[in-house]
Amino acid sequence: MTRILFIAPGDNSHTWKWVGWFGKKYPGEIDLIPYQAPAPAPMLPGVRILEPHIPPFRIASVASWTEIGHVRRIVHDINPRLLHVLWAYGSGTYGVRADFHPTILSPWGSEITIFPNRQGLKGAIQRRLILEALNKADYLTATSEFLADAINELAPGKMRPEIFPYGVDTSIFDPARIDNPYEFEWPEGCPSGADAVTVGFFKALKPKYGPEFLVEAIAEASKAVPGLRCVMTGSGELRDSLIELAKSLGVASRILFPGRIPYEDMPRALASIDIFAMPSRYEELGVAALEASSMKKPVIITRKWGMKEVAVDGETGWFIEPGDVKSLAGYIVNLAGDPALRATLGENGRRFVQENYEFEKIIQAADRYCTEIIERTK
Repeated sequence: MTRILFIAPGDNSHTWKWVGWFGKKYPGEIDLIPYQAPAPAPMLPGVRILEPHIPPFRIASVASWTEIGHVRRIVHDINPRLLHVLWAYGSGTYGVRADFHPTILSPWGSEITIFPNRQGLKGAIQRRLILEALNKADYLTATSEFLADAINELAPGKMRPEIFPYGVDTSIFDPARIDNPYEFEWPEGCPSGADAVTVGFFKALKPKYGPEFLVEAIAEASKAVPGLRCVMTGSGELRDSLIELAKSLGVASRILFPGRIPYEDMPRALASIDIFAMPSRYEELGVAALEASSMKKPVIITRKWGMKEVAVDGETGWFIEPGDVKSLAGYIVNLAGDPALRATLGENGRRFVQENYEFEKIIQAADRYCTEIIERTK
């Protein structure tokens, strides 16, 4: 019997991919306690979803600390062969305080790279809880070499985490299967027709992802590329200021802000662009760039943290430094004027993803890892 209990964010596509895969392989043996938000049952066939979801952890909330005991009782009542907790903070705090063995803890990023360095009392408490989660877990995993190094720097006494990137299902992110690319409703006056070249930004409109750099680069590059336009999907606190920035730079008619695109529509959305740009200030991996590469799109991304692992400079796209608007604009101009180069980089990108980040290979390795732990602790 393989019974695995996951504690993971309920509204996250990575949860749906990972937990959903286990649910399909081991129907009836996989349980999920959703964290922070409900989990959609259609995305998780074969998984028993335990409702209601765990509310977001709040340091100053008595209810959050009380919830720890509730989660502990659920875990021990189910008594799985393995507890797998995704995120080191929040769900990690609930999960490792269940005092269940064996437990795998899989940090995803900011809770390792950002939270522990916050100032003040809240930052100190967060750091302590994250360290507790790392040290109490029996096993650790990471999504990139960079994140594994960061975990070891934070918890040097632990064995180096096993690395399982998010991965990309290249059978879904495959341009050959897309016969109806996503149709965006472009603003009046936006370039269109055969001469239009579309740059895509498929991230949240938040400071971490540097969307303002792309708006500025579009303004600069459009001086040399009359047909240039850009779609910036997603939601976030910068949306209104980005719209104002586009207006002030005279490119409001060239940039579309359509809001969040459902994850299941992402392959079609990527099929509708020519260039993918991700000028993030930092990221622990950068799976969006991998999805774009799988769709044969050249990528322009930041040479920062784990993003260095998801592209090959000059072969699948180009790296820029954070905030380097001039280089970003220059690469956009180069790619906009050279369809053959775009095609070459795109072909290289898909091959790179298939060789290094194919989801099925990664998840099967993760399955073997979990099975070995279960067998070891019989």
